[in-house]
Amino acid sequence: MKNKDEMKNKEYIQSLFDGDEIKAPESLSEDAVFKMLEIADSQAETDVAADKLAASAGAPECKRWKQARRARAKRWIALAACAILAIVGIPKIYYSDLFLPDTSAKNGELHEFKSRTEIERIIKSFNREPFLDRFRFGRGMGAGDMVEYATEDAPMASEATSDMASNSAKSAETGSASASGGGSDHSSTYLQVEDVDEADIVKVDGRYIYAVSNKQEVYIYEAKDGKTKKLSTIGSNGIEQYINDIFLKGDILVAVGHVYKGSDGYTAVVTYDISDRSNPKLINEFRQGGNDIVSSRMVGDYVYLVTTCYTYGNNIIPKCTIDGEYKEIAPTDICCVPNPKTSNYTILSAVDISSGQAGRSKTKALFGSTHNIYCNNHNLYVSVEEYDEKTWNVKTRVVRAALDGLKIKFNGTAIVEGYIDNQFSMDEYNGFFRIATTANRNGMDVNHLYVLDEKLQEVGKIASFARDESIKAVRFMGDTAYVITYEAIDPLFVMDLSDPTNPRIKGEVKIDGFSSLLVPIDGKRLLGIGHATGDNGYGGQYASGLKLALFDVSDPTEPKVLDSKEFKDMESPAQGTHLALTVNKDKGYYAIPYNIWDYGDVFVDDDVDITDDAESIPAPDELGGDFTYEEPIREPQNETGVLVFGVGGSDKDKIEVYDQHKLDAVQILRNAYIGDYIYGITGKAEIHSFKFEK
Repeated sequence: MKNKDEMKNKEYIQSLFDGDEIKAPESLSEDAVFKMLEIADSQAETDVAADKLAASAGAPECKRWKQARRARAKRWIALAACAILAIVGIPKIYYSDLFLPDTSAKNGELHEFKSRTEIERIIKSFNREPFLDRFRFGRGMGAGDMVEYATEDAPMASEATSDMASNSAKSAETGSASASGGGSDHSSTYLQVEDVDEADIVKVDGRYIYAVSNKQEVYIYEAKDGKTKKLSTIGSNGIEQYINDIFLKGDILVAVGHVYKGSDGYTAVVTYDISDRSNPKLINEFRQGGNDIVSSRMVGDYVYLVTTCYTYGNNIIPKCTIDGEYKEIAPTDICCVPNPKTSNYTILSAVDISSGQAGRSKTKALFGSTHNIYCNNHNLYVSVEEYDEKTWNVKTRVVRAALDGLKIKFNGTAIVEGYIDNQFSMDEYNGFFRIATTANRNGMDVNHLYVLDEKLQEVGKIASFARDESIKAVRFMGDTAYVITYEAIDPLFVMDLSDPTNPRIKGEVKIDGFSSLLVPIDGKRLLGIGHATGDNGYGGQYASGLKLALFDVSDPTEPKVLDSKEFKDMESPAQGTHLALTVNKDKGYYAIPYNIWDYGDVFVDDDVDITDDAESIPAPDELGGDFTYEEPIREPQNETGVLVFGVGGSDKDKIEVYDQHKLDAVQILRNAYIGDYIYGITGKAEIHSFKFEK
């Protein structure tokens, strides 16, 4: 039986391991240290047996043997003590972050921090990367490893599989006018997923227009028969200094924006009672750390806000509103991706906008930055680009958060090769998550489409298609994916995902230019909004204007281009964001804001303006002997307005332009409709209108 002192020593060693939650190298691990002690005990027992044997043989007991035994035992104890010192003492005294917490996923769960000390160690490690690379242990897989998956089997996610399937089926139909307000007498925001609202700078109901100005205030207008009257302004009361965008739900307006107080910047979600549009009243304000807004969604009565928060100085833990006070998030509400690459946070909050002044909310944070999100009724996915430290190739890490009202939990992660184009590159359907990426292989772009199961493990993949091209648009519709890639021409790929374990390309068609937004019309046709391209004279391409393309996808093995139209020198916000598209299903039209910028060389001398048309430029002596040409002054000749077009007028296979309506404005950013009138809204939140008759 071991003596009490030995037992106390082992209990002390055990407490050191447990208390600091340290991941030691294998040679200095808890088991290894105890093994050393066991060897020492075994050796001591052997020595005692040898003594007894010698004594039974009549040999005199040698004092040297006792001293040697004691010396050997002391050496083993000293060795164990050195191990403990190396694990516990040195990091605490010198580099507390040499042995970092093990952030690898365990049993399908992301690492959740248990203390502020754990977080401090990781953040400090980013300042000593070159030195620590030789000593760091237990960091999990690096980005240079091929593909890594981890997930927690959350009941919320598994129980909602059938609901997710129906919801994703709805998302496939989004883009039809019914999902964009086309079934009523006013427009609504064009959405990726039906019933999952997205914040925007303009919202409309049947009587009022709400617009965010470039002063980052909200103007509320009453609109009737094409005429508007400004009723009130939100944002000038100082609660939010800068409003980014808004949500609208009945008589509640939700403003999402930035606030700066001293060196502290945060994002505010502020709810207003607008039952009296001329006198909005503050209901509640929620604050969240980080003034870098990634995106937000509204599902039912809950707004989900995602921001990136940067660490600096002593601000190593982000803050949010908790029980009415703005204070640090509990470390236990912060989890970590395996092998984090930055010391920044992704913060996800759920705010119950129906809770009134109670302002119910819940916040979780993720160690690592985010660039894009995809969200449906049950799950929200955040994505972040990571770099392979050896090859510097880009990978995309995806982290899933389960949503159920105020219940939010990060419960899975995966990493895939390449980067995504935008939020439309991600989708969830029938419990499978799909993501399309562009990667670089030996200096050449290649593209992949991954299919991941509920545990975010890869079950299928279309690899390395469209070599030397990059993805410009993706649209998932149920079991089908449509992918646009571009280098010099624009191929549309039709992909069959009905068998998640064996996704495949069924057909493709090519067209000049490329689409950046794909809009489902019905099960047979697809509308592309994007860029016309031209030869720049140096063997390359340049964007030469706006292009609309109509695709026939009724036979996925042989997609066809039915029609296309180009608009030279025209550009539209809809080429960059789906939020700028308006769909009216009842009247059968689409509307997008447009701008035409035509820079002309203008020579100015007194009252004489001469354009750059060579035939119209008179000789200097015709203008007087003292006239000399100066450097041209480039002045933009601008046209802005709303382009209204449709598919299926006199010919269902043609794109028909109904109106290219010029408006007396500097630039139109959004358009909307109420009844028979289309309204164009500028960056200053000025509104111009015209009556549309097809």
